[in-house]
Amino acid sequence: MIKVLILYYLSLKSTHGYEIQKFIQTNRMDSWTKIQSGSIYHALSKLEKEGLIQLSGTQGKGAKARKVYCITSQGKEELKRMVREELSSSMYEVGSDKFILYPLLCATSKQEIKDAVSSHIKDLKRKKDLIERWKQIKVTDRTLEVEKISFEMMLSSLYYQIQWHQALIRQLDRCMEESKAVSELIRSFDFSVSTEKDLEQVTNLESLQQFATKQ
Repeated sequence: MIKVLILYYLSLKSTHGYEIQKFIQTNRMDSWTKIQSGSIYHALSKLEKEGLIQLSGTQGKGAKARKVYCITSQGKEELKRMVREELSSSMYEVGSDKFILYPLLCATSKQEIKDAVSSHIKDLKRKKDLIERWKQIKVTDRTLEVEKISFEMMLSSLYYQIQWHQALIRQLDRCMEESKAVSELIRSFDFSVSTEKDLEQVTNLESLQQFATKQ
């Protein structure tokens, strides 16, 4: 997303990376999106190599001199393509690698899990508080509906992420028991012999254990 933002900015005027970085920081984009202001200069270098932007001059002198870039015709076409691509992409992924993590819990200790998850919950709560404060500032009677919904989506996502991790801590003993059961199953059974028909019958850990026992 950082690339499309840079191309958009340069389609409006020629400027340097520092201005784009300050725009991101002023709008708090790096707090509520995946855009990180620190990645600006790496992205500028890459866009220049790809021929999407080019150096048009410098601003300032000596150590404070800043490279000023402008967008190329190729960059303008790429901007259109990237905007269409972003509009077609999912705002939030339906799945997450973390959803399959709890069967792997026995790879570490119970205390280490508690410490890591508790620390992550604190981080999620801080993000949620930040977005709630930013919502109070940004959302008014004149705010577009799409922007209001964007805040609600972010807050809802963080709420359920917090709930998921809190549930993991509450049910940690049971999750670790299931984790051990999965580990034992993997040690004792060769899954390469299973067929598509076999896989259709497996819906949970219990049915997986029953399937492995029959083989």
